[in-house]
Amino acid sequence: MSGAQTAVLASLAADPGRDRHGPDLARQAGLSSGSLYPILVRLQRTGLIEAHWSAGRRAYRLIGPIPAAAARRRSLRPALLWLPAALAALITAWAVLARPADVRLSDLAVYTGAVEGLTHGASLYDFISAGNAPFTYPPFAGLVFLPLAGAPTVALQLAWTLATLATVAGLALLLGRRAAPAYALVLGRRAAPACALVLVLSAPVSSDLKYGQVSLFLAALIAVDLLALRRSRWQGLLIGLAAAIKLTPLIFIPLLWLAGRRRAAVLATATFAGCGALAGLALPADSWRFWTTEVSHVSRLGYITSVGNQSLNGALLRLELSAPLRSAIVLVAGGAIAALALHRAARLARAGDWLSALVVTGAAGVVLSPVSWTHHQIWLVLAALLPVRGPAWARCAWPALVLVVMLLAVPALGPPLWSNSRLLLAITIAALLPLAPRALPSVPLPPGRDPLCDGVRFRSLPWCNDPRKGEVY
Repeated sequence: MSGAQTAVLASLAADPGRDRHGPDLARQAGLSSGSLYPILVRLQRTGLIEAHWSAGRRAYRLIGPIPAAAARRRSLRPALLWLPAALAALITAWAVLARPADVRLSDLAVYTGAVEGLTHGASLYDFISAGNAPFTYPPFAGLVFLPLAGAPTVALQLAWTLATLATVAGLALLLGRRAAPAYALVLGRRAAPACALVLVLSAPVSSDLKYGQVSLFLAALIAVDLLALRRSRWQGLLIGLAAAIKLTPLIFIPLLWLAGRRRAAVLATATFAGCGALAGLALPADSWRFWTTEVSHVSRLGYITSVGNQSLNGALLRLELSAPLRSAIVLVAGGAIAALALHRAARLARAGDWLSALVVTGAAGVVLSPVSWTHHQIWLVLAALLPVRGPAWARCAWPALVLVVMLLAVPALGPPLWSNSRLLLAITIAALLPLAPRALPSVPLPPGRDPLCDGVRFRSLPWCNDPRKGEVY
């Protein structure tokens, strides 16, 4: 039995009682449609699988005994596919936790230090860490971090790092199933492990792990809300919660409204307001101080003129423009880019491509935010999954470009172009990148019609002209 046949049988054996459609099998087995369907014909003729019509499409099910080779592949291959990502995660975690104690997970130290002061009656916004970093989040974030007060430092750092890596794995599984069809066909079951490997190696995740940041957790909440809960009545809840912890996810609420998810947008807004009200009741002085004073003190966010800040405001700060001119450019140019991005994202979402809508909106947030540190730029890494429209070379060059910019320290190469490379990438994703439809609409076909043979690309294949195909397909 060939390796391709073994891969197909292993995919069917993963859930032997469930009907599987051709595109799903091609993706999981790592085969093209042109290679898959002749294999399905041969397996059906040998009595290992059966085929029938389901929901207007031909579906396949395993009926024969699983050959030993397929059984071994079924048990071993998933773990082997995740091995590179696991090794990269282990090395990264070791590098993070082996840093000197005074700089290890420094942002996590800010969270814990601020809430420990809170338990002793101090204000969240009076705290300054040993590295001169203040607490900059809304007061609701202080309530979320409150259980961390008094936790053993080393144990907390280890648990936070493991939780971050687990979030990377979960995000990779969520995104791997929703990659552009071209990538899904090429990668097959390797899509999620490949996503995990790229995420672990990327600059945003490395920065998140290095500083013990909360950004990746919030990005995962937003991704789950838009991709996994889009058919749920609870869509919008997680976006509202993420925005209550950190204000930058607020840009996803207009996306919900413009995409026609008015109920979800209202729920997200109500969740954000409810969390703020809860913080106001629990921490009235800190809430008043944050919303009247601290929210506008951008300079408290750190060395915002460094190349780590890849927002439009950060680039203009590095050009040393005057404050009034800089604010006007951010308001006009940044606002226009964000508005165009939301318009594009809403159209994508209405067409069912919520992954592209998520990435386009996230890129707009990177551009418009006063400060966009490296760990905020996770959306730019996910842009490698976007279905780009254009010639084959452009479709291949795009993910390569994204990975070069987001995996390597390109901004450190210096001005004027390289130091703002991730900002330019964000602007391209938000407003300029031509995106192709993710998939053609699914049209139920009558019995006897093979959806594979309806495509122009496959009409010349011999089995599409086989008068017996109604018996075997």
